[in-house]
Amino acid sequence: MTSAQLAEIFSEAGTVETVEVVYDRVTERSRGFAFVTMASVEEANEAIRMFDGSQVGGRTVKVNFPEVPRGGEREVLRPRMRSRGFVDSPYKVYAGNLGWSLTSQALRDAFFSQPGLLGAKVIFDRDTGRSRGFGFVSFASAEECQAAIEAMNGVVLVPYSSGFLFISYCFT
Repeated sequence: MTSAQLAEIFSEAGTVETVEVVYDRVTERSRGFAFVTMASVEEANEAIRMFDGSQVGGRTVKVNFPEVPRGGEREVLRPRMRSRGFVDSPYKVYAGNLGWSLTSQALRDAFFSQPGLLGAKVIFDRDTGRSRGFGFVSFASAEECQAAIEAMNGVVLVPYSSGFLFISYCFT
């Protein structure tokens, strides 16, 4: 099922702001779930009432408010301030191939000249405290997010990079 198909279905409950189908980065196949952002809490509650436990695309679906997964890679409800000064936003890029010693501040510094920069964070393993080699950089708008991809994809972050900065997509 595509984002457009989900948006059409969920529009029965109200205004759909965004739909993000989550894909496996290796196989590029859907992981079987998506995030649908409604325009209001009331419309989100209506979507839960209408669709939780129903059949969508031949599958029984679970519709609920999201929980932030372990590691905090996802925040889909709204932009907000996180601990250590990270400002999250629905408009963010995935930055991969990061050197093990790169800090969140260094990643933010690398994107400093990009318009609309809100925050940056490197994801660390909870058990070992070691960088997982990727991070996220958030922006104020989809346009600024896309501009950052065009400007920064392939940039070498010396001395922190294990090669080049890889930006694969903008979450919107």
